[in-house]
Amino acid sequence: MRSTAVKPEGIKPGGFTLIELVITLAIIATLATIALPSYEEQLLQGRRSDATTALSSFAQRVERHFLEQGSYRTASTELYQPLSNGGHYSLSVTSTDNSYQLVATPTGIQLSDTVCGSYRLNEQGVRENSGSGEPATCW
Repeated sequence: MRSTAVKPEGIKPGGFTLIELVITLAIIATLATIALPSYEEQLLQGRRSDATTALSSFAQRVERHFLEQGSYRTASTELYQPLSNGGHYSLSVTSTDNSYQLVATPTGIQLSDTVCGSYRLNEQGVRENSGSGEPATCW
């Protein structure tokens, strides 16, 4: 016994036409073009905290070193580490007897962050950055 299904009138067979598929792909491409730069900017912003956290921790270690040694002069990255925890910034210190400046320089993908660029922190707690953005925004 063979059963035959009766198709209601006005309903065409399943599937997509080529034009429907092209329109869907065009919409997806447009959305991706708009969303991708925003997503990348959010990633850059998220990685900025890697620099600020590293510099704050590094500054605490340098201050402890000053209390123990009576001078900032011998402070080095050995007090903390040469890279931030996420590895997005390299850390360095320049010091004299009574002052220091810590610098977090972007590496890798973070080099494209022109808004904040490198971060600087000194013994007086002055926070600066080399990019076009204001320190209050970047820190």
